[in-house]
Amino acid sequence: MAVEPGQDGSLPGSSLPGSSLKDELDSLNREKLDLHNQLFEAAQIQRKLSGPRLLRHGDLHFASEVFAARFLSGDFVTFSKNGSRVFAAHGDIAGKGIAAGMWFTNLAGLLQSYARPDSDPAQIASEVNRHLCYLRPVAPFVTGFIAQIDCQYGELTYCNAGHFPPLLLHADGSSDLLQEGGPLLGAIEDAPFASATLLLAPGDTLVAYSDGVLECVNPSGEEFGTHRLLETLRCADGQSAHTKLMMILAALQDFANGTPLRDDVSLTVIQRDAG
Repeated sequence: MAVEPGQDGSLPGSSLPGSSLKDELDSLNREKLDLHNQLFEAAQIQRKLSGPRLLRHGDLHFASEVFAARFLSGDFVTFSKNGSRVFAAHGDIAGKGIAAGMWFTNLAGLLQSYARPDSDPAQIASEVNRHLCYLRPVAPFVTGFIAQIDCQYGELTYCNAGHFPPLLLHADGSSDLLQEGGPLLGAIEDAPFASATLLLAPGDTLVAYSDGVLECVNPSGEEFGTHRLLETLRCADGQSAHTKLMMILAALQDFANGTPLRDDVSLTVIQRDAG
């Protein structure tokens, strides 16, 4: 038997008139839109705190990009100049969305406060690690590639704290993975960290990336992987740092072929002019 609404639009047994129900739905939609706008504003603040997406210092070029799987990103990239040096950090905060995004501000401030021109990356990693361990169990685990670059000589000193090893592609086509460092940050309070120093020769390109790049999947469930990243870079030989970054992103998009992101995606490209 069909139930007929009353004259006020309400159903029998309901104390909520039809007009009140519409008002309630309108209010919920406004709250949803307001939350969406607040998340968008938070994402813009997060982006500004990361520093410039494009940077040139001498014959070194820096390009980076971050794409969040859920509004706010747990991946982070930050650059800052100090005299002839550039401080760079690229990493991944455990988790996704709002929770990971909220920790980004804390971490960005920590990194910048410890990133003095004479600071060794291993020392910076140790200080950040100690701070995160102090805040356990609230603080998340963090992986990070931390570097100080002397742009006058092309000398790069780095510490890899549990992050996917950045790829260094040399002008002659050979490549290295930058693995020296220590464990992820926030896991072991007195963990040892080490730095390594290398020379970015003319024509060399360094690419740091998050797991969201390598683990990007296509409709068949196949992952993008390191070999495709390296292949894309070799196809981009002779291009600028920014163009190489865009070519990697295009390759990811083509490979995914409409498959939604499972994780945040971030890339940093550092390139020295061929001379």
